[in-house]
Amino acid sequence: MDQPWVPGRAAVLGDPPDPGRPATLAEFGARLRALRDWSQIGSREMPAVVGEERRRRGLTREAVRSYTTMFDLFRENRKRYDEDLLFDTVRALLRAGNLSQARLEELTRTWREAYHAARQRKPRTDDYPRFRLGPLTTSCQILEGNGERAIDRGSVRVVVAQEDVVLPPYLAAFRDEVAREQEERRRAGEEHFWNAPRYAVADLVVSRRGADEAPDVTLHLKNSDYFNFIAAQQLDRPLEPGGTLRTRYLDGRDVWDTPDFLRSSFGVNIAVVTADGHLVVSRRSSRVGVGKNVWNSSANEGLQRELDGRAGAPPDLHAAAQRGLAEELRLDPADYRLSLLAFAAVTSNSHWCCFFKAELTGMTLDRFQANLGRGAQDAWENRGFDFVPFTPESVVTYLLRDDRRDLWAPAAPPLFYLSLVHSFGRGEVDRCVDRLTGAAD
Repeated sequence: MDQPWVPGRAAVLGDPPDPGRPATLAEFGARLRALRDWSQIGSREMPAVVGEERRRRGLTREAVRSYTTMFDLFRENRKRYDEDLLFDTVRALLRAGNLSQARLEELTRTWREAYHAARQRKPRTDDYPRFRLGPLTTSCQILEGNGERAIDRGSVRVVVAQEDVVLPPYLAAFRDEVAREQEERRRAGEEHFWNAPRYAVADLVVSRRGADEAPDVTLHLKNSDYFNFIAAQQLDRPLEPGGTLRTRYLDGRDVWDTPDFLRSSFGVNIAVVTADGHLVVSRRSSRVGVGKNVWNSSANEGLQRELDGRAGAPPDLHAAAQRGLAEELRLDPADYRLSLLAFAAVTSNSHWCCFFKAELTGMTLDRFQANLGRGAQDAWENRGFDFVPFTPESVVTYLLRDDRRDLWAPAAPPLFYLSLVHSFGRGEVDRCVDRLTGAAD
């Protein structure tokens, strides 16, 4: 019986066939069949081999279960392909040559370009624009919301699937290391992290409703934990199968296509503005798990299942923001007006999040500082704060400071920008940005 090809099996001799630049899908199909023949992967083992390729990407439920599905890919005169299945198959076939990870990625890109040529369309070579203010660029992509109007609390639904994310074996090994290390540190009385039950983002669905096309947002979550999150942040650590988490799952991928196990956190980021018009900017401490010593939002929290989803109920994002403001800044809900401005993702590490602005209703900067100095539950998470006059010119100038520009958490600048837009309007804020960055010239 044929056995699935795995690393260590005798490699196919010779280079794989070159897909070239086929003019039609029929030509592409002929070259795909040539690649199948070169790989020497038999019909019975094909589903298992391609299923393993999909498992590498974290698609544990999408393994190919029969050759019928595979056979259709190689059928002559095909008019369309399931592109995800197609390129998982191409990668699986190429692996038969026991190629280096870099060579595998290079050849996969060649086959993708050939497919796009056959479809007579240009390959995707650009990414969705990242957030940018003149020379300041972050890896944050705003997915919904432009700051001009708040997203109504009743327009956001959170759905939790009562299932755990499944880690690929190499990532599960990373997680085991994290668990052992943190337990050793705990026993030694050293700084360590608790494995808090967290959520992973399964999907974010946005639609419109009503004559004013108000947003209607559904956030789909799965169960995860903090050790999964820490393990998945080892993005540049070499993997035993080759490559890294970054090269396998992030580089060149649309943010929507990253696997759920890399999304094992959903952050709530809040910009606080005092009653007398000062923006609160935090400097994270060296003791937080991720984002040490960077300048960040006024407060931020990761959704936590035991605190934000009691008894299995889905979390409420506004309530989670209130928790963050209470724990980090000693603020009560009566102290502020809360507005949900946007949903976003940081493409460099697959952190998904939402943005809030909290306007203090009666608490001036002096009172805010006095209140905070009396003790906050999570005061250790921040090493200090800056307070910036909340005007477009002052905030944008502050964001672009030479000693800040490369030390921002990726989500902070877009959060502060959208908070300005919410208060002053997009036109006024963008004119200020253009003036300060020379973009208007």
